[in-house]
Amino acid sequence: MKLIRQSITGLVLAGAMMGAWSGQAAGKVEQGEVLVQVAGDSVTAADLEQAVQSSPFATQFNTLDEEEQAALRGDLLKRLVAFRLLRLEARARGLDRSEEFLREEEEYRIAQLYRFYTDKLREQLALSPETEARLKEEYRGQADALAAARAKELVAQYRELKLLTVRMLRDRLKVVFHEDRIREGITPDTLLMEGDGVQIRYGDLVEAGQFEKMPEKEWIEDRLYKRAELLLFARAAEQEGVDIEPRLAAYRQERLPALLVEQLERQWVPDDEVLRAYYDSHPGLSYLPERWHVGQLVVSSYAQAAAMRKRVLAGESLFVLAGRYSIDPYGRAHNGDMGWIKEGEGNPALEDQLKRMADGEVSEIVKSPKGYHLVTVLERRPAFRRSFASMKDRVRQAMVQEKLAAYLQELQQKYPVEWKVLAGSAETSGG
Repeated sequence: MKLIRQSITGLVLAGAMMGAWSGQAAGKVEQGEVLVQVAGDSVTAADLEQAVQSSPFATQFNTLDEEEQAALRGDLLKRLVAFRLLRLEARARGLDRSEEFLREEEEYRIAQLYRFYTDKLREQLALSPETEARLKEEYRGQADALAAARAKELVAQYRELKLLTVRMLRDRLKVVFHEDRIREGITPDTLLMEGDGVQIRYGDLVEAGQFEKMPEKEWIEDRLYKRAELLLFARAAEQEGVDIEPRLAAYRQERLPALLVEQLERQWVPDDEVLRAYYDSHPGLSYLPERWHVGQLVVSSYAQAAAMRKRVLAGESLFVLAGRYSIDPYGRAHNGDMGWIKEGEGNPALEDQLKRMADGEVSEIVKSPKGYHLVTVLERRPAFRRSFASMKDRVRQAMVQEKLAAYLQELQQKYPVEWKVLAGSAETSGG
């Protein structure tokens, strides 16, 4: 699922319309109000609020100004629309009925049941009054050591309780292990554990083609016993009537778009040759611009700049003079040390000087809207292009993002997207 979150980041869906989203309009909508309709599937204000609360910016959201909050909400709303478009297409392709999806869904179901049961076991843990008293006496005045000792006791308790529970469940479910079947010639269908409502085959432990020859028996047995514990606890939770359907529903909603993107990525990027071609055709992706560690003095007149340059050439420190006379607040506060400046981020006239100067040389006077500048280069890092091997993952991500943006535009042609709340007006996007 990490892939889809990375891929959708920065996509532009109906960007021009979303630019009209205002903080005032966003603040007025009711939780149940529909913000966007995607082929009959609604995105509500409650959905958007949940996305805000789940985002990495949730803790800082209230510290943002109104414009920043509106921009964040608009970006998250576009992502919610993208997820719905992908989910609709995934279902249209039958991915929700595919073997891959059903297998993953079952593994998620088992994991959630297992988690419920282990949490239930942990709730039973408690230190006896005698143990508590002993630890307090032993670690008197050492709060951190006492907390660590308590945690260690509870971990030991949990291990013992889990072991006893596994034995109890094995008896209850009439579990039988067939370790003797772990030998050369074993097949994916070989049954290694069975019981009431549970079974484990070799193919559940080792994927076909994962190893050229059968792994060590001890390694397989370790996986077998861990898998057995997982299934036994899940089965016990299931027998207790634990309802995890809401979690499963949420999993389906999130996993289907991710599964579609993963399949598309395999189609878009079948091999490294395709990535290499993309890398070669997008030189800016791998280019690291030249950088300079700059010293600077800025004054208000050409005459003053000329006088300052004469003093520096006579031996005075540009940095001492900048601390006294520079009209640039940052430069004056830092005695002219401007830190590192990247090519393309500074004043073009100043950059032209920096490129032509030797390190330690004092520039000619350069005029800008901020004043008259004298600059010097303390050190520089030349521009270079990163190798394909060093940034293959980034190239893949950039290529998938580009392809996905275009693909989402196609999906908007297939599934109508109707924007309900846009600065108090409704507009419809056909792509």
